[in-house]
Amino acid sequence: MAGRGTNGRHGLRGHAGRTAALALLLHKECTQLLESYKNSESLPSSAVVGDYLVSIPPLVPQLSDAEKISILHAALKECLRLLEDVIAREDAEFSDEDSEYRRKRKTVRDRLGHLLASTEQLLVDGQKFEAHVKEELDGQATGGSFGLKMWIVRVLQDLVHWTGQTSDTLRSLPAEMEKAPKTMSRRTRRGAGKIRK
Repeated sequence: MAGRGTNGRHGLRGHAGRTAALALLLHKECTQLLESYKNSESLPSSAVVGDYLVSIPPLVPQLSDAEKISILHAALKECLRLLEDVIAREDAEFSDEDSEYRRKRKTVRDRLGHLLASTEQLLVDGQKFEAHVKEELDGQATGGSFGLKMWIVRVLQDLVHWTGQTSDTLRSLPAEMEKAPKTMSRRTRRGAGKIRK
């Protein structure tokens, strides 16, 4: 990934803009997926209360935009892992069902994979952040049918939240890169050693 920032500010800004549009589309689809699941399972429309399953370092103002993308990329990677776990568990229990929810679920999984590949192109070499999953909450998935449903809702709520955070962050990038396309990578390299996990 070396040299991503030297491809020209217009090329990088254009890629960031396309990635932001992809993140916004995915955020809307994740919201629709969550609503579709709640409707199909006759669950309350209100959110399940509690912390998010995926946790990341705080997106404090002192972080550069590139560092924020790296952190969110790690969160999205864990979201994809959780979604694939959801799919495996649902398919094992309801293997013969075909529904609008399942079609939306496949679209979200595929699009999330594309977003991960696209955000990876915006990362800076040498940066490594980790996202963590609250494993104790994963136990809900083995707590019977209702526990499984509540766990799935939590996973889908994470997808809505982290794709929204990614969309908001990416949409702020084009103007920033146009004003200071070179300083972004310098700030990132300078701060990476202090924050890298």
